[in-house]
Amino acid sequence: MKNQITIFTILLMSGIILSGITMHEPKNNDSLDLQTIMRLISADMQIINEGIYTENYELIEQGAAAINEHPPLSDETRSFLKKTLGNRMQAFGQYDKLVHDTADSLKVAAKDGNMESILEKYQIIQKGCVSCHTSFRNEIIQARQSVE
Repeated sequence: MKNQITIFTILLMSGIILSGITMHEPKNNDSLDLQTIMRLISADMQIINEGIYTENYELIEQGAAAINEHPPLSDETRSFLKKTLGNRMQAFGQYDKLVHDTADSLKVAAKDGNMESILEKYQIIQKGCVSCHTSFRNEIIQARQSVE
């Protein structure tokens, strides 16, 4: 079992490195496009997932902190989203706030070693991400394709 975990961890980290995403995210003052931020958050969720399955609270804390502290959207991306979503931009922002606030709570739960709370917070983040994608992803993709 221990060998399986080691192999899984090596494969996971290799995949992350080969895909161009590292555990060292850009500095907070560097703004990014939406797709890059989503990829970083996905990688952070995988780190949290690995931490949950191995009961490695430091990994969970690291992933949660990275989600909460990811770089801001670039001005160009923010303008594109406002134009695309219009008055629905507020709902987009509410999903973002939910994910950030819950990631911060997840980080605290990891520091406390509270697995029950970790699992609860992790599920809220997952639901927030998927709900946002369900609400906006196709619309954003279509708008992006029409300007390319």
